[in-house]
Amino acid sequence: METPLIKHFGDHLFLVYGISLCTLYFVGVILASMGIRRSKRRNIFLRSRDVITATDLPHVSLIAPAYNEGLTIIDNVLSLLLLKYPYYELIVVNDGSEDNSLSKLIDRFELVPVTGSVRKGPLTTAAVRNIYKSQLSQYKNLTIVDKENGGRSDALNAGINIAGSELILCTDADCIVEESAIVKMVTPFLEVENREVVACGGAIGIANGSLIMDGVLKKLRLPKNLLGKIQVVEYMRSFLVGRMAWGEINGLMLVSGAFGMYPRQRLLEVGGFDPNTVGEDLELCVRLRKHMELLKIPYQVVYLPLTLCWTEAPSDYGIFIKQRDRWARGLWETLKTHKALAWNPKFRGMGLCFLPYWIIFEFGAPIIELLGLIYFIISAAMGWIHWESAAALFLTVYLVGCLLSTSAIFMYVNNFKEYHSFKHLVKLLIAAYLEPFVFHPFIVFASIKGYFKMVFKIKSGWGQMTRKGFAPAPQNL
Repeated sequence: METPLIKHFGDHLFLVYGISLCTLYFVGVILASMGIRRSKRRNIFLRSRDVITATDLPHVSLIAPAYNEGLTIIDNVLSLLLLKYPYYELIVVNDGSEDNSLSKLIDRFELVPVTGSVRKGPLTTAAVRNIYKSQLSQYKNLTIVDKENGGRSDALNAGINIAGSELILCTDADCIVEESAIVKMVTPFLEVENREVVACGGAIGIANGSLIMDGVLKKLRLPKNLLGKIQVVEYMRSFLVGRMAWGEINGLMLVSGAFGMYPRQRLLEVGGFDPNTVGEDLELCVRLRKHMELLKIPYQVVYLPLTLCWTEAPSDYGIFIKQRDRWARGLWETLKTHKALAWNPKFRGMGLCFLPYWIIFEFGAPIIELLGLIYFIISAAMGWIHWESAAALFLTVYLVGCLLSTSAIFMYVNNFKEYHSFKHLVKLLIAAYLEPFVFHPFIVFASIKGYFKMVFKIKSGWGQMTRKGFAPAPQNL
């Protein structure tokens, strides 16, 4: 019997898409390896002392929005106050929390309102109720902004309004930041020549199950449950391979909202973070790049292959799906907002290569996978499948995915001090090999769910991220 045309088309579509994606991933591994070697040659990992002794360092405002973070707020703020950098202020923005976040901060740091400090800034935000400073001399660089709830972007904009520094470092109040993080983030702004750094990001690590004392990560441990371990592998692959590779060709389109540094002046020029999107980090990076392209000023978005910030990842599938649903909606909103940039030669590499990649392979992947599943079911029902060939193809795809994850794990373990024990390595590899079965289907489901909400205009905000808090370290550690 003659093979139907739809089968020919489907076979070639999914085959070409899969081969293209795998090829790009392997090219990414090569570029990331080159980037790590280049970074080591330039001693990016070891220059903290040299930088911190300089006398002309830029001032930095570290902004941390907080919404209902009472469980971890004190540890997190203490962590952010212990950073080794001579010229920085910490601005914690309480974004209308309904728990005891603000009262805890007031009690712990002996905060008092600053008279006459509430004034309108260049960026429009929800109303600011009060601005607090600590009465304790050791916390003189701490500022707490209490405002009505407006969302994360709105809170960051409120912090940018009162910031008095050249550089803005954005993080979250639920993050634990490595003590030399500011020094390392500032370094590219001092080193890069003949172009302007408009954004700099570092890797994000997962601290679930780790020991924390006084806001400091004392002992890094792998998360106890499988979902957490798989997310560690995913972060390694995404940050070390994906972002490092794009950074090598100045194609980085995303600086993680959990830890990104920007020039304050450029943020003001583009209007700050967009409060109307849930993917504010991606949207801002695209908007900054567009702004620099229009100004015709040479620029760079930098990625540091260093885990400088640790956060708590979702520990159950319900919260995880909400998170990825939100990420999918943020991607949709950004691509829709900036659709005129795609395939537009006026925007050079961003228009002809980087943004099309996001459309085809980041936005399009869940759709292709869903269509592939539907196509497989139809093919099975119509008797079009040669099961031996299908099994061989499935095994090949699975092994290629395992190879990519294994490469990312060994690149990370060989170049960084985290997860270097044999026990950690075995657990990470097991998680990587189970990922396609117990993790990836939920990503596809969450992404399609987010797209569905966008198509049918179903209102959905950030979604509540329920946190268990970091494990406190024993006092005699």
